[in-house]
Amino acid sequence: MRHFIAAYVSLVSRPFRTLLTMFGIVIGVAAIYAMISIGNGAKKMIIHSLDGINTRSIAITPIWTENKASRRTERRPFSEADIEEISRIEGVESVSGENSKEFSVAVPGADLKVGIDGSDAFYLRTKSMTLKLGRNLNETDLQSKALVAIIGSSVAQSLFGTNHPIGETVKIDKIPFTVIGVVEKHETNLSSRRDENKFVLIPRTTARARLMGGHASVKNHVEGITVIFEREQDFSRIEDDIEHLLRYTRGLLDSDKLNFRMFNFAAARNQMMQVQRVLSLLLGSIGTIILIVGGVGVMNIMLVNVTERTHEIGLRLSVGARRSDILWQFVIEAILLCGLAGIVGLGLGWGIIAVAEIIGEFKMDTGWSVAALAFGSSLFVGLIFGYLPARRASRLHPVEALRHE
Repeated sequence: MRHFIAAYVSLVSRPFRTLLTMFGIVIGVAAIYAMISIGNGAKKMIIHSLDGINTRSIAITPIWTENKASRRTERRPFSEADIEEISRIEGVESVSGENSKEFSVAVPGADLKVGIDGSDAFYLRTKSMTLKLGRNLNETDLQSKALVAIIGSSVAQSLFGTNHPIGETVKIDKIPFTVIGVVEKHETNLSSRRDENKFVLIPRTTARARLMGGHASVKNHVEGITVIFEREQDFSRIEDDIEHLLRYTRGLLDSDKLNFRMFNFAAARNQMMQVQRVLSLLLGSIGTIILIVGGVGVMNIMLVNVTERTHEIGLRLSVGARRSDILWQFVIEAILLCGLAGIVGLGLGWGIIAVAEIIGEFKMDTGWSVAALAFGSSLFVGLIFGYLPARRASRLHPVEALRHE
C-alpha cells in the first residue's frame, strides 16, 4: 500500500506533466476500444444482413457471351425445363424462377411505377420474406395463368394507405389483378440500392402471357433462377452440378465460355467477413501503435523522474530501503499513471462509439471483454514501459546517488 501512496503523491505533485504523459495512453485506449467495438458491430451487421436463406443460395442469370459488341450474342434466358431439372439435383431444397419488368400499377386515385416480378410460390422464401396478410401463390395460379398479385409493404402503403388491400383490384398496365397477399416489411439488404418492399409478385405464367410476352428462341423463358440448398450440403458440388446441367441444356462444350453467371451468396458472405476481419485487424493495429507511442512517452517521463529524484533514491537506499522497494515504487507509479489514462480513454472511446452509432445508424459491440482488453492494454503498457526506468532507479549506487545534484 505504501508504494501506491508514494506513487500517487509523485503523480499529483506534477499534475501538468502527468496529464501530458497520460495523453498518449488515453488516445491509444480510446482508439482500441472504439475501433474494435465498431469492427465487431460491423461484423454483426454483416452477419445479420446476409444470414439465413441467403447463406445457402445461388442466383443464376444469363450474360453476354462476348465483351466486344461486334461479337456479342443475345442473352439467352433459361426455361421452365431448366428449373425442373435443377430441382432434381441432390441437395437442392427449392428452386424459383423469375421474370421482371417495370410497369405502371394503378388504383382509383393513385398509381406508381413498380417492378413486376413474375415468379412462383418459392419467390418469397428465396428473398427471406414472409406474408403479413393473405396467401401465397400456388401451382393452380401458375397453371391457370391467374390474374392475382402479392404486393410489397411499400406498394400497399402507397396505393391503399391504411385500407385493407386483400381482395382489392390493381391495374398493371391496364390489366386488372386481384390482390391476394401483402408481404411483411422487409429490411433492405446492405448491398441493395432500391426499396425491396416496392414490388408486385404475380404468377410467372401470367407475366409471360399477359405482360412481358414470350422469347423468340426459348419457349417458356425464365430470366433468372434462384436455388436454395438443403442445410449442411456441399455447396461447391451442387454448384458444379448446376453448371454441368446448364452447359448441357444450353449446348455448351467444356471449352466454351459460360453464357450465364452464378452468384453464390455464401461465398459473398465469406468474402465480406474476410474483409471485415482485415479491417478489424487494421483498426486494432492503429490503436496498438498509438498505445505503444504513448508507452514510449511514459518511459521517457519516468526516466526524467528517476533523474530528478536520484538524490531521493540515494537517501532512501542509505537508510535501509531495499532495491525491490525502489523498483516497485516506480513500476507502480507507471502502472497507476497508465491505469488512470486507461479509465479516461474508455470514457473517450465510449463517446466516440456513441457518435459513430448516430452517424452509422447501427449498433456497436461494446461488450465488457472489449473494454477489459483496452484497459488491460494500458496496464500492460505501464508495466512494460515502466520497468526499464524502475530497474535503472533500483540499480543506482547509494553513494553516487547522494552526490547527485
